[in-house]
Amino acid sequence: MESLKLKSKLLYLLLMLGFGLVIIGLIGYLNIQNIKRHMDTLYFGSLLPLSELNAITDTYHNDLASPLYRWSNQLLSDEQTATKISLGLERVNQLWASYLTHDKRPEEMAYVNYAETQIQSIERYFSQTRTLILDQNRSLPLSLNTLDDNIQSIHNTIQQLIAYENASAKYEHSILLAHYENALMQLILFLGVILILVMSIAWKIFARIELQQQQLIESTEALQHLNHKLEQASYTDSLTALYNRRYFNIVYEREFKRAMRSNKPFVFMMLDIDFFKQYNDNYGHLQGDIALQSVAKVLKSTLQRPGDYPFRLGGEEFGIILSDIDCKNARSMGERILANIESLKIEHKGSKILPTLSVSIGGICIIPTAHMGEDALIHTADTNLYAAKERGRNQVVFSNTL
Repeated sequence: MESLKLKSKLLYLLLMLGFGLVIIGLIGYLNIQNIKRHMDTLYFGSLLPLSELNAITDTYHNDLASPLYRWSNQLLSDEQTATKISLGLERVNQLWASYLTHDKRPEEMAYVNYAETQIQSIERYFSQTRTLILDQNRSLPLSLNTLDDNIQSIHNTIQQLIAYENASAKYEHSILLAHYENALMQLILFLGVILILVMSIAWKIFARIELQQQQLIESTEALQHLNHKLEQASYTDSLTALYNRRYFNIVYEREFKRAMRSNKPFVFMMLDIDFFKQYNDNYGHLQGDIALQSVAKVLKSTLQRPGDYPFRLGGEEFGIILSDIDCKNARSMGERILANIESLKIEHKGSKILPTLSVSIGGICIIPTAHMGEDALIHTADTNLYAAKERGRNQVVFSNTL
């Protein structure tokens, strides 16, 4: 009898435990479904800033660029065009102000601040264009190429921001969805096994996830380090450790456009070792490589500002890009490089001007404009380098015009 009562109590306890587990499971399931609804709301709520960014792009194309094209074809009057520009700029500012009211993560602010700078720059351009249109005595025509460049530039900027917002939203949603699926799986396991076993399995699972996550972090950091080294190698000359020709093309275009936007001088110099062929003939190519490395060290030690970029363009030819510097100081920088290389006192019996290694430098310092070709500056620096050689080498020939 006592045994039967004990069995009944155990059965009753088991039923209560089972019923409790079912209730807990149902409550947990309903809560998880509610969390998923909130996740979807959070994800699709991010479409609002995306729609505002798309509206800004449409406004630039339809409300600002289109009236200017129609005006250039005499389909709109001066007053109508100016009015449309004013309304378009006002709409852009309203949409951008609305976009800024949405929450932004700290890592996103760099993109947002850059886009805001571009929007302000384009706003100044259209304001100046509106003034030009209303000026009855205007003498300068409206450049549609400049208009196209500005519209394309702001389009690319906004598209990058849209892509970042979209990717961020998808990433956040995938993370939340992964947590949701993980929680649901744990609930199913919780209903299928006893509480102690579930806790044990959950502990093991989480311990393993944590270990794998740590391993993944370590692998990711190692991969990032390797990628960084690979990127550095792809931009660096293996002999001199200076930037190579590939990176020169990237920096040259970037700094040229930056100088043009900021209306500041852009400096480019070409440097060539005097009578380097004779040096290799007399001392051998191994010693010639050492000479190239010595010149590279001088360039590195002399050009230490953040805006200084020395390159090895090929053979004994080097390139130098200087930003945030005036023309007078740029020329002085070239003279300093010349003197520092000469001070190395590297013997050069094949030189016709000095008993030691020397270089010739040709440079150009100019404020770039929209109609100025990038290749023209390189050609001018090369011409000045040739002039330095013609005038006796071991000197700097610098110009401020193309």
